Amino acid sequence: MVIAAAWRFLPRALKERRFRAHQLDVGLLADSEYRARLEAMKPDEVGRYLACATDAAIADYLQRLLQFSREQAALAAAPAGAREGVTFIMGEDRNPENRFYQAATDYYTTDDGARTEHLERNLRCLADVREYLHNHRPAVGPWGVVNIVAHSYEWGGLSVPVREGQGRTDLTALRLAIASGELKPLEDSVVDCRTDFRIQGCALGRDTALLRLMSIAFGGRDLERPKVGSSRYFVYYESQREGGIVESANQFFAQYWYVVYPKGQRPGNAELAKRFAERYPADKTDWRSALGRSGPRWPGDAYYRMLSLPATWVTVYPESAALPRVSTVPARRAWLEAQTELGQRLRGLGLGLDDFLWSARDTSVVDSGAVRPAILAMGRSTIACVEQDVVMPDAWPWFARRVYGSATRPLFWQEDAPARPPAQPPGFNVALR
Repeated sequence: MVIAAAWRFLPRALKERRFRAHQLDVGLLADSEYRARLEAMKPDEVGRYLACATDAAIADYLQRLLQFSREQAALAAAPAGAREGVTFIMGEDRNPENRFYQAATDYYTTDDGARTEHLERNLRCLADVREYLHNHRPAVGPWGVVNIVAHSYEWGGLSVPVREGQGRTDLTALRLAIASGELKPLEDSVVDCRTDFRIQGCALGRDTALLRLMSIAFGGRDLERPKVGSSRYFVYYESQREGGIVESANQFFAQYWYVVYPKGQRPGNAELAKRFAERYPADKTDWRSALGRSGPRWPGDAYYRMLSLPATWVTVYPESAALPRVSTVPARRAWLEAQTELGQRLRGLGLGLDDFLWSARDTSVVDSGAVRPAILAMGRSTIACVEQDVVMPDAWPWFARRVYGSATRPLFWQEDAPARPPAQPPGFNVALR
């Protein structure tokens, strides 16, 4: 670029004068030394440069730099160093053949890489988790790792409610809890941007909107809220005991494929296999064979599981007179199709309105301290799910073994992190596009 080339021949004093006068151009930003100085600035300093920017490319760079500087300021305000952690086991096993919670308890009490200083087994809702974190805050600094062990999946949120007696914690439930103040954000002295919420359940890492709302619910809307992450795969635990003593405990993962149909309208296996093949045309799995198995014959073998999928959606109106009528099937369908955010939400999960049986009714909700009229829609469907344990080659040829948890966390993880530390050396974290 001509401007960049000319910039190199300007006297140093002139460069400094222009820089300190907030006169940035493409030539200056080609110099990594000046970019490093900009990246080290506080948000208010970056804001002064942004106020003087007239070039669109420079303004775009400074907008992204401002966000970067705000994140670094949030991290600087959060105490670094070792922190206490806590693990919440949020349920009890009802089926002796599915020891999810007991095996998870064994894992988080014996695995050195997963164990936290505190373990709580008696809480059953997020509001109680919030109160525990507030009332048992560490003596030194905010919380570090916060494990929440609960059944979940990407389409339906967490199996535990916001408050006891309520339904699952999905996107709708969280939005209502935040709007009503039912989940009040914790102070920065309790959780901050270095606090690491880890939802140890199935595939919630694929629902990034819910991860973000969990962060807001527990920490507010500023950049000091905690990061919240979860696995993108199904999560399982296994443990072996001998004489009441835990001999071994592990966390492992399963990848999965799925098709959805309205509740009570299950197709036959041949039709389901056809739908799997249409949905995943590049996959070579023998769908018909997998649909005939309830468990793997060997590590890495595909098998079938059926899951119930509820969906809820609430639209709030300013007054009762504004409520549309949804008592008939055509009226309900028209109303559902008009909920553009609901449609976007379903499409983001690979679903559509026709995958559910829908009902809808008038209700009321608390929104910012006021009781307002609303319509609550409820959908019911079933997920036909084919699973396969994540495996790696074993020492023996043609054999495979499961991939286990802590060492491979980045491979399976997705998180909402409001403030991230620099990923590159100074001057290379924010690029001019």
